[in-house]
Amino acid sequence: MSSWMKSGDARAFKCLLALALIYALMAFAAYIVVHMSYVRPLPDDATPARFSEGRALRHLRRLTVDIDGRQEGRPGLEEAAQYIKGELEAIKNRAGPEVEVDEALVSGSFNMEFLRHSISLAYRDHKNILLRIASNSSKDDDPSVLLNGHFDSPVGSAGAGDCGSCVGGLTEIPFKEEL
Repeated sequence: MSSWMKSGDARAFKCLLALALIYALMAFAAYIVVHMSYVRPLPDDATPARFSEGRALRHLRRLTVDIDGRQEGRPGLEEAAQYIKGELEAIKNRAGPEVEVDEALVSGSFNMEFLRHSISLAYRDHKNILLRIASNSSKDDDPSVLLNGHFDSPVGSAGAGDCGSCVGGLTEIPFKEEL
């Protein structure tokens, strides 16, 4: 008795069936990823030991809406520096002696290419605000991590994407009461 399907056709059918099964599994995985429930962001009043999207957005709003003109030479840049320093001092007060806040004035210059022309730009007395976090047992020569962002903004821009969101997120560092 002969089979209704030749052996080569049976192998092709099994391969097609396997491909259909793989496609169905991949489609199901994509559906789960697209429709999965995301972690709910924490509000403004969440504990300081957890990252709060509400507080990070409050910092961003303060830097980009409430403080006008964060360009070099404008008063908004100094106001932003004082706001950031105040927020970092609040972290220091919660954390204790393992956290240091410092301010430094820097001057320098840099070159950049624009439309095939070299442009030199200089800055003088630009304020940097630093937060150093150490553990109880760390030494000065132990490895560390640097997180940074700039709080000035381009002319004509509130600077939310460049780099207000960076500073807003960094200012909302979740910090446990003990290191």
